[in-house]
Amino acid sequence: MASNNVLRWLDGRGWLVLSGGTDDDSEIRALALTRAAADGAVAYITLGGDVSLGEKALADMEDLGAPAGYLVDVLAEDDQTVQSRLADAGIVVIESNPDVEQLRSALMGAAVQGMRAAFENGAVILAEGQSVMLFGAWVALESGELLSGFSWLENGFVAPRVTSIGDSQQARGVLGKQPSAIAIGIGSGSALALGPDGEVELWGKREVAIALGSGYRK
Repeated sequence: MASNNVLRWLDGRGWLVLSGGTDDDSEIRALALTRAAADGAVAYITLGGDVSLGEKALADMEDLGAPAGYLVDVLAEDDQTVQSRLADAGIVVIESNPDVEQLRSALMGAAVQGMRAAFENGAVILAEGQSVMLFGAWVALESGELLSGFSWLENGFVAPRVTSIGDSQQARGVLGKQPSAIAIGIGSGSALALGPDGEVELWGKREVAIALGSGYRK
């Protein structure tokens, strides 16, 4: 695991960028383009349905200087195709699906394996909005139930569009149940970027809050 102070994340040559999401992600996407060490186009993960958001994001990335990209529908395409198309990407962007449980279920398996291969080869994994929660150790549902996340960010719980941990009922709930948790709130228009050599950078509006569970106070 790469590390910086209390933050520890998946080893690889790439960057993990967790964006709180906003109506205009261009600044964060532009910075993501400068960090990609892998060759390859932009892959935008979608769960089918209305693909206009994905097409708009790809057009935005092209306007910022990225090569022509492509959509990866993780529900419609077979596992081998999903894994291969993601592994070959230089940047992977994950749509902000409001149903985080559905998104988690759709990405488990082939999609995560493809993203990990891309990340290890130097790609940028750019999670936007609700999808940022998946890369921590826990995913919190509206019911209060906790599911396991992908744990790219060790002991992390990531809350999008949150600038004060105390204002997030989900984050408070995770901290109460998990003494080892590190709760991270990322505001709209802000991103936490984690690099291969222990870099920790705040992008955009730089509104990122961190709170530690009780286990760190012993």
